[in-house]
Amino acid sequence: MSAHNQIQELSEAQNSQGKIFQLTAGVPTGSVAGFSKGALAIDTTNGKLYINTGSSTSATWTVVGTQS
Repeated sequence: MSAHNQIQELSEAQNSQGKIFQLTAGVPTGSVAGFSKGALAIDTTNGKLYINTGSSTSATWTVVGTQS
């Protein structure tokens, strides 16, 4: 399986609360619904990883670690 297909499958993966992963160009949009608590977002523009510390109805994207 190619890396492209693996990323596509991961971006479509869900649990009972919503999506668990997304790639984004820039900081992920806050307060958006549909992402499980603990979902990950990778900002491909700035090279940062975010985690949803909010809820599945209102995401709060928090940068992981001390990325600069």
